Amino acid sequence: MKDRTIANFALSGVSVFVVTALTFGPNPLPASAEDQPDTVTLVIHANKAADAYNQQQWAQAKDEFRFCIGQRPASMEYYEGLYNTCMKSGEWDQVAYALEKMFAIDPSQKVAHAYEYGQALFHLNRFDDAIPMLKNALRSVDLPDALTYIPKKHVMPVTTLDPEQAKLEAARVEAAKVAAAKLAAEKVYKHTDLDMTTALSYQNAIKSECILLAEYQGYDKSPDIGWNHPPQAHYYITEILKGPPLNKHMPVKYEFHDVINPTMPKGWKFDEKKCMPEKDSKWIMFIEFAVPKRGMFEMYQGSYGIQPANDDNLNKLYALLDKYNMRNTHS
Repeated sequence: MKDRTIANFALSGVSVFVVTALTFGPNPLPASAEDQPDTVTLVIHANKAADAYNQQQWAQAKDEFRFCIGQRPASMEYYEGLYNTCMKSGEWDQVAYALEKMFAIDPSQKVAHAYEYGQALFHLNRFDDAIPMLKNALRSVDLPDALTYIPKKHVMPVTTLDPEQAKLEAARVEAAKVAAAKLAAEKVYKHTDLDMTTALSYQNAIKSECILLAEYQGYDKSPDIGWNHPPQAHYYITEILKGPPLNKHMPVKYEFHDVINPTMPKGWKFDEKKCMPEKDSKWIMFIEFAVPKRGMFEMYQGSYGIQPANDDNLNKLYALLDKYNMRNTHS
């Protein structure tokens, strides 16, 4: 989604500077929300939200946007802030909540955000609801991008995307199109096809688009790593067993839990030695779709998609790949 800058505004003679990368919808706010003057408290929290977002402090940004929503429950921009923040942190219940509120304020947003809403529903295991939304995304993905809405207050003009940004945006749209097409056409995750009681099994994991062997190299360190805010880990591919050729150096969204067991254990804290693999350790990786999302590949059913490459697991995997004639004839 397109980035834009919100710049300084003055309140009671005090200048407040906000720099963020939030994306706003195509239509103006409802008159009832737009016409209400901002209070000092609301402006302070809105600035805190934007500043936290800009610093990638997702938990703080979420709390501040939630506060702003409490003050202005009919204002589109704060739901958009919450939506953008929780897309970054992977808090899919909050993504779905924010999008549903946006749809209620402006029904046209349901078309503009069909893919993202379908993605949120998928991660919440609401598969029967997710598939129609992803199908809708397929029908609209080739439409021209909606105009970016610029709030009347506190903003600078949006600049035209430079060629490199335009290339990245085109790649993002194409990735969304491919992922939506696979979910809608193959219905991989519909209840009739994937029984959730057996979802965490190699029998279902081999339906992933890409299966490979890789060595763990390290991860991007950050103070914001948490149970629901996984880091980007780096792997080196040694063999692709199924799927298209990929760059040997592979960035991965390293989840700490699978989608069946999302509840954080009591007292859990991120500890590099306990939570991350040993360097150069060998792993089987089940990649749902061979298209990265926000620069990272996502594994089948979260943490389940990364399995130790020991003899037992490899023998089980090879037997299934051969049984269904799925193994690549080349590495």
